[in-house]
Amino acid sequence: MAVYTISQVAEKYHMRPSTLRYYEDLGLLYNVPRQGGHRVYTDALLNRLGAICCYKNAGMSLEELQEFFHYTESQEDVAKTVALLDEVDTRIQHQIAELQANYLQIQRKKHYFAAIQTALAQGQPKPDWADFCNQQYV
Repeated sequence: MAVYTISQVAEKYHMRPSTLRYYEDLGLLYNVPRQGGHRVYTDALLNRLGAICCYKNAGMSLEELQEFFHYTESQEDVAKTVALLDEVDTRIQHQIAELQANYLQIQRKKHYFAAIQTALAQGQPKPDWADFCNQQYV
């Protein structure tokens, strides 16, 4: 069984060792074995940490992570698990929509300023933003 030090795990997951200890304090990581008085992380714990990072990056709060893992491990109320995941799903959909709108605006500006650059190089008048502000770029 492979084991990893707290420093190795922290580096692998781009976090501080104190974050791993905090996750342990919160109960997100538990039963972390010790060797010579130092925490060691097994592949099973790395899998769990990978899930924590995935859900956290998806926008789940630490409190929601605690709830999620409690529900999934106890299976006491599957409906609560589904409801929590539905909430996160809705938030992610809104974030995606916002990012798409922002991306479209960036594309419009990029095309507009590229057109300005071309016009200046060719001694032509600058384009009008009105010709770009409602364009749909893929």
